[in-house]
Amino acid sequence: MKRIRINRSRWMRGQSPEKSSMLWSSRLQKGCCLGHAIHQISKCPWDSLNNLTSPRHYFDKESFLTERHGVGCSDNLFADDAMAINDDTSLSETAREVALTKLFKAHGYDLEFYG
Repeated sequence: MKRIRINRSRWMRGQSPEKSSMLWSSRLQKGCCLGHAIHQISKCPWDSLNNLTSPRHYFDKESFLTERHGVGCSDNLFADDAMAINDDTSLSETAREVALTKLFKAHGYDLEFYG
């Protein structure tokens, strides 16, 4: 199982000044759960993810977070579910981490929060 580690101090979760999470914000030096996953699993530099709100804006082909539809890509259900949990302001921090950990595990990733 592939491990993804998220430092809570660099984790953006739906309550940023921009009002929505991004894969990475160089201004805030934070990224959403999927930004951390792309950075670690796909070895993508943070700057390549800057100000992107979704994996489909980064990947131009099918990936572990996208699926191909004709000439373009869209986010897959894993990515959609992760973004919904990551940005759900009704969840406590603990509930958000538990839900994300369970979702990632169902897709073959060991998600670990620290810091």
